[in-house]
Amino acid sequence: MAVTGAEAGHLVHYDTIVLGAGIAGLAFTSRILQTNYTVSRADRVRILEARDRIGGRIASVQVQGCRLDTGANWIHGTGNVKRPNPLMDILPDKRYRSMEGSVLFQTPDGKHDSTSRNGEITGDGPDLTAQSTCPTTGIPTTNLDQGLMIPARLAKLIVSRAQIAIGEMQDLSTTIPTKAAKHMSALRALVNAKSFQKAFDLVPKEYHRTLGALFQGIENMEAAPLLAQTTEPGRPESEPGVGLLEYAVNDFDGEQAFLQDGYSPIIEEIARPLLEAGVIALETVVTRVDWTRKPIVIETNRGVFTAGEIVCTIPLGVLKDNSKHGFFVPELPADKKEAIEHLGFGTLDKIFATYSRPWWNDEPYRSSIRKGLIRTEDRAENDPPDVFMGFTSELSGISIDRNGSVSPDVYRLPIMNLQALTGQPVLCAFVSCKTATTVEAMNDQDVSNMFHRVLSQWFGAETPRPDAVHVTRWAQDPFSRGSYSHSITGLSEAKQRKTLQKPVTNEDGGVLRFSGEHCSQDHFAMVHGALLDGWRAADASLQYGDDVNMRG
Repeated sequence: MAVTGAEAGHLVHYDTIVLGAGIAGLAFTSRILQTNYTVSRADRVRILEARDRIGGRIASVQVQGCRLDTGANWIHGTGNVKRPNPLMDILPDKRYRSMEGSVLFQTPDGKHDSTSRNGEITGDGPDLTAQSTCPTTGIPTTNLDQGLMIPARLAKLIVSRAQIAIGEMQDLSTTIPTKAAKHMSALRALVNAKSFQKAFDLVPKEYHRTLGALFQGIENMEAAPLLAQTTEPGRPESEPGVGLLEYAVNDFDGEQAFLQDGYSPIIEEIARPLLEAGVIALETVVTRVDWTRKPIVIETNRGVFTAGEIVCTIPLGVLKDNSKHGFFVPELPADKKEAIEHLGFGTLDKIFATYSRPWWNDEPYRSSIRKGLIRTEDRAENDPPDVFMGFTSELSGISIDRNGSVSPDVYRLPIMNLQALTGQPVLCAFVSCKTATTVEAMNDQDVSNMFHRVLSQWFGAETPRPDAVHVTRWAQDPFSRGSYSHSITGLSEAKQRKTLQKPVTNEDGGVLRFSGEHCSQDHFAMVHGALLDGWRAADASLQYGDDVNMRG
């Protein structure tokens, strides 16, 4: 078992102290123990973790018997035979599959808009009072002709043309000079793409607003704003918007695999020998790192620790805030400070709505969904969709016109059907950037009411209310302060991540290293990026130790 905070202060000095038991910290420590130490010498290395659990931004909670994975859920690129993603070899029998099947709802106009009054549907939306109800399920039995569902053939055209335009934008990042890519925003590259204009030519005019609002999906994917208006409070450096360099990476090929049992089993497998060795101290909050001399001094809420080497895997969002308030003494070198300031860090939150049953599989919703289902060749006609894509005027969003202008508009709200993926009767919506902080400030009941209103508006009939709602609130988490890193137009570049990989050494030989997804040049914002960078830092540490021994 991990050592509790109360026990942590009894052993003060270690050769190496790792700050953080996220995947980077666990990967570093497991590599060190496997390569250089035995369990009997595990007292030479220690992980200090502020939370009462391991895993960092990989976590899950139980809500009414449903496991909700609050952090990472995907393997982004399973790799191929020549270049496999290392996550695929950890618990090789794990359950995963690609996302398949979606439905698209059009943007609401005035006659569909509804507002809240004591949590009820109001406005000029569907007349819910005139519906008959199924005595068995309690679901309205009206047909859903008043809803916003787009027929499958047309929905497929709209979604595919948006994807093609985004793909062309991403491809541009690898074909233009790096300096030009650094100063080009993803938004500018998108609107300049030929396929962007072609999309508006091919999609019927009455659906141009839906097409333009779909491009907000870039913010969900990158946890990064497209422009200043959607930047989350407290992150002014990201106001230029996500840069084209976000896509100039050599990541793994292969499908985007959804882990049906979450990442927790993978974390537990990596951490198993560390937990057995008792090298993890939980509930130990680091308040100051003094790397003036060797040993380096680490002040915590559980006492003072010292070590010859510190490996900092604290998330970039926390580094951004803490480095301004004397967390490191002396201050970090100028190039490290610039890297921390100029790399972006944003928030992606999940809104989970749990139900007693998957009502979307019942009539009349099932028939309505079937009419709008965009499915792959391998998908059976009666299989439920993995994703509902729609929009709401209850949250602030943007729409991009064919001329490239951006206007305030409805918010694109993607909702995953976890029942189709995991068997849990849960829907999961994603919100990012400024909208994520807006939702985090709402209480769960208000979020639940909003979720109910949105789905009722989409389907044109009142849907069952959630039994419970859970919001992740990563921006408010003091030990993450957001979700993952991104590249900012005009500020971020690959060399800054490389700069963070280089350790700083004081005059006495004390070493301060950094590791995490934000340090990875080709795999930032990914779980496998944190894993690989933890291994990278461990290999560098081992090599440094060998060099010191040889010189000695």
